[in-house]
Amino acid sequence: MLDLMTLVVKKFYYFFFLFLIISCHSNSKHSSDKFINIAGNAQGTSYSIIYFSESQINFARSFDSILKVVDEELSTYDSLSFISLINRNNDTCYSLSNHVLFSECFSKAINVYKVSNKTFNPALYPIVNYWGFYGSKNSNFKPDSLEVDSLLKACELESCFYLDENNLCKLNPLSKLDFNAIAQGYSVDLIADFLDENNINNYLIEIGGELRAKGKNSRNKFWTVGIDKPIYDSKPGENDFQEIIPLNNKSLATSGNYRKFYSINGKRYAHTIDPFTGYPVNHHLLSATVIADEAYFADAMATSFMVKGLEDSRKFIANNKQLGLKVLFVYDSLGEYKEWKNY
Repeated sequence: MLDLMTLVVKKFYYFFFLFLIISCHSNSKHSSDKFINIAGNAQGTSYSIIYFSESQINFARSFDSILKVVDEELSTYDSLSFISLINRNNDTCYSLSNHVLFSECFSKAINVYKVSNKTFNPALYPIVNYWGFYGSKNSNFKPDSLEVDSLLKACELESCFYLDENNLCKLNPLSKLDFNAIAQGYSVDLIADFLDENNINNYLIEIGGELRAKGKNSRNKFWTVGIDKPIYDSKPGENDFQEIIPLNNKSLATSGNYRKFYSINGKRYAHTIDPFTGYPVNHHLLSATVIADEAYFADAMATSFMVKGLEDSRKFIANNKQLGLKVLFVYDSLGEYKEWKNY
């Protein structure tokens, strides 16, 4: 779930929750030997795609080709990618005519930025980098409020970037984009679109913890995924599941603060950055799982909720029922893990 990133960085696979795919094989409507499981590495993480094909078509090369193009357009860890080119240069305009994926992802990011009331921001790279979440931070680091305020000006999406139909203009030389909190979900959607176009009607796609499911598994049941308990400093798969969730033609993404953080003078700083203050968030929400139609939206909104915190997220859900979001929030209540969900 590359990368708005308010936390932004949610999107290294090790920042996220581990999602364990549960798919048992037995007598069913679909023969289990007709399900193909293709796994690999991409975008600094791993992926797994399970799908039913009566004719046993292997799409491995197609998947790799799609993910390769995504990296060429959107990866901040590839110095030759299009987004790295934009971030590296001071200020200029770029034609998007030959960068369809970048243009589409940026448009989707702007949409979530507006829907989320700016708690999802794809322009937070400068402030996230300042806090050291793109690399190791000096143990003697001390945040300076004047520096934070200055960098926040470079993170104002609408005043620093301008997008029209064919061009993206960068207006502040210090500004940089980061799609880490939406790109993996977007990649999942691209793979789903490819499978749909090839008349594959039963599949489960997972890239770095972001998922999208369609149809049924080999037991003729809805695909189910398990979500790790958000225990501080734990590694994926170490703990019991917090919950097991069935996906009925839906996408799912989770963001959390319990694996990516560091301490300054004994104080723990989460990797989710509040785009309004420039400081790591300080609340009791440990993880946000979002179920939506499209993976990019679930991905980005999970980040947004980790910025908002529990109470503001609950208010947002209540006031935006038209979005149809289903959520699972896990929070710390006086040292005890508790849940809030609306499904």
